[in-house]
Amino acid sequence: MRLLLVEDEERLVEALSYLLRKNGYTVDTALDGNLGMEMASTGIYDVIILDRMLPGLDGIQILVEIRRQQFDTPVLLLTAKDAPKDR
Repeated sequence: MRLLLVEDEERLVEALSYLLRKNGYTVDTALDGNLGMEMASTGIYDVIILDRMLPGLDGIQILVEIRRQQFDTPVLLLTAKDAPKDR
């Protein structure tokens, strides 16, 4: 299974990538929203993991755009925001 992880905190990217690869996943990473959007638009991923707050495009903007492009790839959003309206 091929995953795309779009997250700007390098230490978190390293930790998550390590754990996912250790469990048999192929993981590609992007450290900003613009690169994440470019990679997500290829349509080659089985799952996309998006941070909500990214430099460039944010996770919500990426999700909206890939849905507009009719990609139905499952997406998991990561966020440090904890207010009910942000969930």
